[in-house]
Amino acid sequence: MFAPDFTLDHLFIYLVGYDDALGDAGLVSPQARFNEWIYKQHPTWRHLPEWWAKQILHANGGDLEKTLTDILRLLDQFLATDGAEFVRFPVRSTPD
Repeated sequence: MFAPDFTLDHLFIYLVGYDDALGDAGLVSPQARFNEWIYKQHPTWRHLPEWWAKQILHANGGDLEKTLTDILRLLDQFLATDGAEFVRFPVRSTPD
């Protein structure tokens, strides 16, 4: 996919499309489990009008690079715990 001016909305649309495709194929969505895990970590985000990644963006003062790093860090934490069965290639490093 090509997004010349990447935003979190592009990521959201991609994730929703991926989930829909998995559902159409009769497969389980890891995104639903990740969302539930996120909301366990940050319960107040569940009832806010914007999705959880926008909450991270706001917390980072609008810095998209830092937000993406934080999203990857959360994903790594999820895959190391509740989402471990989704890991096929466990060797990946993200900056601390």
